[in-house]
Amino acid sequence: MGQSGFKSVNGADIYYEIAGEGETIVLVHGAPLDSRMWEPQMEVLSKQFQVIRYDMRGLGKSKDPGQPFTLYEDLYSLLHELGIKKATFVGASFGSYVSVEFSLAYPEMVERLLLVCPGGFEVPSEDRQQWFKKIMEAMSYGQIEAALELNLNLILDGPDAEKGRVQKRREWIHDIYRDIFSQPPKEVNKPNALQPDPRERLAEVSVPACVVYGQLDHPDFIETAKWLASEIPQAKSVKFENSAHLPNIDSPEELNALIVEWCSNYRVE
Repeated sequence: MGQSGFKSVNGADIYYEIAGEGETIVLVHGAPLDSRMWEPQMEVLSKQFQVIRYDMRGLGKSKDPGQPFTLYEDLYSLLHELGIKKATFVGASFGSYVSVEFSLAYPEMVERLLLVCPGGFEVPSEDRQQWFKKIMEAMSYGQIEAALELNLNLILDGPDAEKGRVQKRREWIHDIYRDIFSQPPKEVNKPNALQPDPRERLAEVSVPACVVYGQLDHPDFIETAKWLASEIPQAKSVKFENSAHLPNIDSPEELNALIVEWCSNYRVE
């Protein structure tokens, strides 16, 4: 790994890592995950690009001092501190929402977008809320392992797939989630959203966007991906046949190749 550390950003210490040289790719993680989720991408992509991953405020190693904040301003300030003027943004799940929000707030800094199983745009369906309820019930009874398996069944295997479908890196992501789920409860300081609402401004996204969805993912996310691909002017969608919500983990070779292709072939003039 090249450089890592903390930058003081809008009153918070934000953790980041940089590896490689060349055109910049910023990897934006989902929630409640952190930048560790991008491990299958860092070594491969950093052979051709300068790759930055970071922990959003209050997640991973980044602390939340409890002050009002926005995710897009945090990201802008971090990149400013690192001397980054323009980049490609690869967002996973909620990280896709953050990437779109950033592209609307600071369009001059965005080369292109790659949105992986986008989340954060929609209200969870009743079915997905029931999954969350089961996970939280298991947590409330101290049944961490049961909660972890319910979570992995939903996002790694897919809600309708065979339990344990994905074994490669399962223990690794299981351990990351165990670390997250084992943290003591803390008051959540929600970020202020960009106004007007980014969901009503998708037609303003002015860069090429590739929207990835997993065929085995929950319908909520599949529908969101297709909606984004239809609303963003320069967007296309790509389906991963054998993935659910985490294709960067269960299909990393395929996703890495797509990122390299997207950065190589789709340029903004």
